[in-house]
Amino acid sequence: MKDTLDFYNNIYEKLFKKNYTKSTNRAKPALRKFQEYIDNNNIKINKMIDIGCAWGYTLEYWKNKGVKSTGVDVSKKMVEKNKNRGFSCYFASATDLSIFKDKKFDLYMATDVYEHLREKDLLDAIKEAKRITKKYLLIRPHNRLDKRGKINIKKALHLTVWSRSRWQNFFEENGLEIINIGENEKTTYKNVFLMSINKNKI
Repeated sequence: MKDTLDFYNNIYEKLFKKNYTKSTNRAKPALRKFQEYIDNNNIKINKMIDIGCAWGYTLEYWKNKGVKSTGVDVSKKMVEKNKNRGFSCYFASATDLSIFKDKKFDLYMATDVYEHLREKDLLDAIKEAKRITKKYLLIRPHNRLDKRGKINIKKALHLTVWSRSRWQNFFEENGLEIINIGENEKTTYKNVFLMSINKNKI
């Protein structure tokens, strides 16, 4: 397990001070599809964690549904903002979630997060995701290059740019089972992966 907090904080703290992503709730497509799934299958979510919670839109969504919501972000600014709004929020990286016990959450969410991780950090991130989750993982990585925000790095903000099929292979190779909930209609964000842990590959 690897703590990459300093590396990612050095990038995103400066961006969030410039209101990075404040104007959009990028989790909407993933949440819409997952909500349809849990409604149709009478699934109960009691505790969830949002990795890269940013402005807290997803935390607010689940809180309004009576779900105990926890946020994690690499930006101290975002963590403090969410705490001030009454959310449980922690300053941590996706690669090291050792502050949380095993199988603590029913749902692990990370939307528009994994493409911001370096390829060499992805294995640690997915291992931690599986460790703290007992039911579902809802991950949506972007699969296009983002040329904005060249701060302290010599490349774009999306540090891992993979096709949908490559993301799917990565998740399946690491013991996750894809649950088919369909693509997102009329959107360029088509990488919504709802997954459960494949017990045959543990």
